[in-house]
Amino acid sequence: MSLSPANTPLIAVLVRTFEELNAPLTVSIRSIWIGKGTAPDGKTVLQNQLILTAQRFVNIRESSDKEKQRYFEEICKCFNLPCEGEMFPLRGQRFFDGDMLQRVNRTPASVSYLEAYDSRYGTNFADKARHALFQFANLIIKSDGKVSPSEEAALSKFKETVYPPGSIALKEIDEITSKEPEEPVKEVETEPLRSLEDLLAELNSLIGLELVKDEVKHLVNFLKVQQMRRAKGMSALPVSRHLVFYGNPGTGKTTVARLLAQIYRALEILSTGHLLETDRAGLVAGYVGQTALKVKEVVNKALGGILFIDEAYALNSGDGKDFGQEAVETLLKMMEDHRHDLVVVVAGYTGKMDEFLSSNPGLRSRFNKFIHFEDYTAEQLKEVFESFCKKADFKLTTATEEKLASVFNALTAFRDEAFGNARAARNLFEATISKQANRIVSLPDVNEEVLSTIEAMDIPEAEEMQTRTDQVFAKN
Repeated sequence: MSLSPANTPLIAVLVRTFEELNAPLTVSIRSIWIGKGTAPDGKTVLQNQLILTAQRFVNIRESSDKEKQRYFEEICKCFNLPCEGEMFPLRGQRFFDGDMLQRVNRTPASVSYLEAYDSRYGTNFADKARHALFQFANLIIKSDGKVSPSEEAALSKFKETVYPPGSIALKEIDEITSKEPEEPVKEVETEPLRSLEDLLAELNSLIGLELVKDEVKHLVNFLKVQQMRRAKGMSALPVSRHLVFYGNPGTGKTTVARLLAQIYRALEILSTGHLLETDRAGLVAGYVGQTALKVKEVVNKALGGILFIDEAYALNSGDGKDFGQEAVETLLKMMEDHRHDLVVVVAGYTGKMDEFLSSNPGLRSRFNKFIHFEDYTAEQLKEVFESFCKKADFKLTTATEEKLASVFNALTAFRDEAFGNARAARNLFEATISKQANRIVSLPDVNEEVLSTIEAMDIPEAEEMQTRTDQVFAKN
């Protein structure tokens, strides 16, 4: 029984958190102490709580007394706790049924003192203590990769003790511990190495995005020249390779990021050229210490490629209890630590992204290349629709093309943030295929020509598509 290396980051975070709690805890104890003698300091009170908690949860492990003792000593060493003498067996089972269980199964004194401090100074140290104590117990229970029924029951009882019923902090922990594991990170497998010419040709073949294509070409030319300078022993200009993609949804940001990752690989700037896509859910946790770990895990997976953070401005959401800023600060540090084999692309709406970059001085200095993705025109959306048809072996009549142009003109005339650009074209294509199927399924004679032809009547009206969009947003 032992703590694995994977626990090291969490232990480091918890140690820092407990150290941070010492000062306010000492102030609170001294201001309201009514016991005999001199008031203890915060460090002593917190250490006693941790030792008591460690003894309790180590004792219910399914292992020998010798193994429990060794594990308890390891916990004490990791958290700088005094550890004297043989602790197991601890006066037999009666000790845990009586005095010790009473002390463990009541609100920790450290939390009560910090609640008083928070009430006086408007801080949030009590919740930090709750989260850290629960994570401390959680670490002891789960470090061996299995949880017995008795361990689960004890941890549940401890959670009820630490968190007041109905509190926001309890709801946050319940959401984290009860929901199914999420898959917020979308990883694209590394593709075979392709030539720069091939990749640029694919970029040029994309519909629309003329300004984006020019920006990427300028960036590629600049990087190639810097490589030429280095090859000749000349100094190259230091430049950040991280980028900001401005624009509305469905304007090709992810597609271009995927191509750019491979372009960087072809230029030998990145080692693998894969794309890792994530968002706020993939980076921010709901309790102390876990956000930094999530960010580090995601960044480590992205090394050698591009980390694409969609709707990055969402990291600024929430109030003072939110861990979005912790995610940003951890990300900035890792960008610096891995600057030679990591590129980060943050993406989102133009106005919101500007606010995001202004939220932290380090963001502006890391991201100095901005690429704006314009909305698609009605004609370009028609081309996108036609490309879907070509890939799926559908053809359009002249009347259908005229109807299609009319629908896209109507949809783009009143576009807002709900308009999905290329996604709107895909939605229209899928709705069209559905209508075509409903039309031909009952026909007496269905041949290949009928199956492959989209008639004008198969194209939904603009009002119908707008209603569908409104319904989706109403549900969300």
